[in-house]
Amino acid sequence: MGNWKLIFSIWFLIFHSFVWADENHDNIIKIIRGKNIIYNGDIKPLSIIIRNGKTIGIKDYFYNFKKLKENYEFIYDDFKSGNKGMVIMGGLVDSHVHVNEPGRTEWEGFESATSAAAAGGVTTIVDMPLNSSPVTTNFKNLQDKIESMKGKLRVDVGLLGGIIPGNSNEIKKMVLQGGVLGFKSFLLPSGIDEFPSVNETDIQEAMNQMKSLKIEHDKSDVIMMFHAEVEDPIKEATDRLQRENADPKLYETYLESRPKIAENIAINKIIEITKLNKIVSTHIVHLSSSEAIKQIRDAMDEGVPISAETTYNYLYLNSESVPYGNTLFKSAPPVREQQNQDLLWDAMINGTIKLIVSDHSPCTIDLKQLKADNQSIGDFLKAWGGISSLELGLPIIWTQCKNRGIPIYHLSQWLSDGPSKLVGLNDRKGSIEIGRDADFVIFNPNESFIVDEKKLLLKNKFSAYNGQQLFGVVYKTILRGNTIFNKGDEKISKIIGKRLIKSNLINKRDSIIHC
Repeated sequence: MGNWKLIFSIWFLIFHSFVWADENHDNIIKIIRGKNIIYNGDIKPLSIIIRNGKTIGIKDYFYNFKKLKENYEFIYDDFKSGNKGMVIMGGLVDSHVHVNEPGRTEWEGFESATSAAAAGGVTTIVDMPLNSSPVTTNFKNLQDKIESMKGKLRVDVGLLGGIIPGNSNEIKKMVLQGGVLGFKSFLLPSGIDEFPSVNETDIQEAMNQMKSLKIEHDKSDVIMMFHAEVEDPIKEATDRLQRENADPKLYETYLESRPKIAENIAINKIIEITKLNKIVSTHIVHLSSSEAIKQIRDAMDEGVPISAETTYNYLYLNSESVPYGNTLFKSAPPVREQQNQDLLWDAMINGTIKLIVSDHSPCTIDLKQLKADNQSIGDFLKAWGGISSLELGLPIIWTQCKNRGIPIYHLSQWLSDGPSKLVGLNDRKGSIEIGRDADFVIFNPNESFIVDEKKLLLKNKFSAYNGQQLFGVVYKTILRGNTIFNKGDEKISKIIGKRLIKSNLINKRDSIIHC
């Protein structure tokens, strides 16, 4: 009997040490005090009180902390440091990241991706179901991905599942037991053989499963995302350009091969499908075509449950500035002309587009048809389509906002709150609120830097932004009350990230939520 008591006591201590470490329990209250905190759509001088990784109080800047009657420590205090130009906002949420693990860790991986995220003020990323191998299109592959995450997360990570022909019977299990936050599909070939495109029958079968989930489980929404391009206009344009012997190293050739109409047709198709189903919310990923903005706005005004995002790249880069043969600028859909970019910004301001993401899609330099010497010239029609920008989103967008006279508080709305709402994490992530995770980024909006691709924390250190002057230097990133990045530190030391699930949908008994 004594042995059983001893065993039970040891088990109890071990169990509780894991629970307390995992949930970030401690008795010390932590405080962030700043003159410039983005809160409720404004900039305010505030003190934020944190316990056990959660924001538990939002007080006046000169709040008398002795009222707390408990031990406390400052994580950051600009009253004492004198850094009064710093801005504090909720940690960024990037809901469109290709981590590529397992299977393609030479492209990226959870450790390098989450390190880069932390350095950029991103406290939550959502991993796409491709380009890992296997792709995340069934429960077993999801288990493989979760296993590959263990011990590598420096920020919190959510996962998406994929919709491909014939896998609709996997949807409920991936949500209820696997905890995915939503699903993504392609209306044209994805470039990954394991992840084929879907037709309207496939979409309808998937939506029927999602409807059932929504009706049966607290009416909770599981988002269905679409890469919105159709193949025929792209094939026709590419065939014509090849017949004309158009120069494949000229960016204009690639731009012509990916016409806006390919996006416009796809988006119209998604709108019509969403109108018929009504219950399931749909989302257009990486909107590039400004011509589709009116379609989306009209559908939204009619009450169709559809939304759209655009990316850092489409809001900063333009086709006129892409150097000859520099395939680092290639993405799909493509970076378009400056006039198109201006119209995307208009859609941000008027609320048609509600969030901005990275669509971080790295690869090795050879897949860009380039060499590491930075002197080679690539073929835009053959190169991998993807731009790496996970670490740079905050300064990219703030630089553009600064140049366009857009108030700084929009950053929280577009980079934190919007993405968290999309994937159903706004009960704990996004903007600063009592009860949410104590995730913050502290940055200097007036300080600029020149992007040096060799200093980025990504696995493959090349960037379309190399040499660009950007405003908004990240000084500190805080995840659940813990500092995970300090400017000047050589390493991001803490591996305290968690996998995030929709807490109201998970089947606790059968779930595989731990990593």
